[in-house]
Amino acid sequence: MYADPTHLRNKVIKVRLNDDERDLVDALARVNKTQPAVLLRELVLQGLSLFEQESNDTRHVA
Repeated sequence: MYADPTHLRNKVIKVRLNDDERDLVDALARVNKTQPAVLLRELVLQGLSLFEQESNDTRHVA
């Protein structure tokens, strides 16, 4: 049981990759000593953060 239920990750989004893309994910996960799903989650969150920053930057430029 989680002390904070908001930490529970139970929402699923599927991403389909071709063989080469999956091989790259697996290789990067091995190099970084992590699981492919963990690696991809971190990359998605990092990308979302960058997207949000860029979106905020363009809104503040006038």
